[in-house]
Amino acid sequence: MNERTIHFTIKNIILYFLGVFILALGATISVSSHLGAGPWDTVSKNLSYLLGTELGYASGAISTILMLIVITYTKNWRLFGMVLPIIFVSGAILMWDYTIFNHFTPETWVLRGIFYTIGVLLIPLGLSLIITSNFPAFVFDELMIMFMNIFKTDNVIWIRVGIELLGITLGTFIGFQAGVRFGAVGPGSIVMAAMIGPLIGFYLKALKRYQDE
Repeated sequence: MNERTIHFTIKNIILYFLGVFILALGATISVSSHLGAGPWDTVSKNLSYLLGTELGYASGAISTILMLIVITYTKNWRLFGMVLPIIFVSGAILMWDYTIFNHFTPETWVLRGIFYTIGVLLIPLGLSLIITSNFPAFVFDELMIMFMNIFKTDNVIWIRVGIELLGITLGTFIGFQAGVRFGAVGPGSIVMAAMIGPLIGFYLKALKRYQDE
């Protein structure tokens, strides 16, 4: 894949920060559904149980570790710029958690289903907006790009599904270490792992068509 060029335009800045807030909202609302959080949100949530900390802080810790792995492999020191999206997304998760979801938890299966569906749609949308902005992508997207380069493929869907399944596996392991068993991992996590890749592919194509018009 070619090296991406960063263009600091108003449109890209708007796409980037809109993506950050949508991604954080999707992550928080999917956790609140209690039907199974997003694959890497299960890692963050179960780590928050293990460490006794907030979801936003745990998300920042996991993202930082993955950032260091990507930078170590790629030797692309400019990817330290991912510190900014890590801070922004973690802060946005804390904001959504404290202002809304700390005071409102869906009690009925209908509300939980609505929350879960919204989360499934918002997480890949937020990620796609961040990628489209051409700013340093969020760490999971850079991880995806790294694997696409390793396997010399442009198949976003299968690479992304593999990354999401890795997240569920790690989230389950941390949950048992924390004594909450599966914790945030649920049937919905498996569904989301299968859906995020295709939805990112769909959103990226739709955004590209919009930009080409």
